Amino acid sequence: MLWTALVLGLAGSFHCIGMCGPIAFVLPVDRSSKSKLIFQTFLYHLGRIISYSLIGLLFGFIGKGLYLAGFQQRLSILMGVVMIAIVLIPVSLFNKYNFSRPLYRIIGKVKQKLGLYLTKKSNKALFLIGFFNGFLPCGLVYMALLGSISSGNPLNGSLYMAIF
Repeated sequence: MLWTALVLGLAGSFHCIGMCGPIAFVLPVDRSSKSKLIFQTFLYHLGRIISYSLIGLLFGFIGKGLYLAGFQQRLSILMGVVMIAIVLIPVSLFNKYNFSRPLYRIIGKVKQKLGLYLTKKSNKALFLIGFFNGFLPCGLVYMALLGSISSGNPLNGSLYMAIF
């Protein structure tokens, strides 16, 4: 099961280059030394992997609860139907009801923190840029979270997202 996380991460890497590449280009890293550049880039990715792992842990708990309640198979079918419906339902209908307003408030705060740390040149800032980047909305991450839920186990859910 965990190999699917690696395949999804590798297959989606071109998507990531396009979506998060601009953030990577403006990282406030010290380019005067190759070793500093490598270490600071590592901190950025460590922050990102930790945030993905924490989210995977949470979704692993959700998956375990669904599994214990006997709903996991039904949820998998429902999620497939929802993904198909999202593609088929016009965007104007979603905009009319604006289901995502509370979510956009949270995302706005994450973007604000991300912008704040992009102006600072420190190892802590680079770690936090990666950490907050992991909470930005991303369809590919959402797909990986479905894998994390299906693991039915918090540890495996966290590991799934770390591998992704």
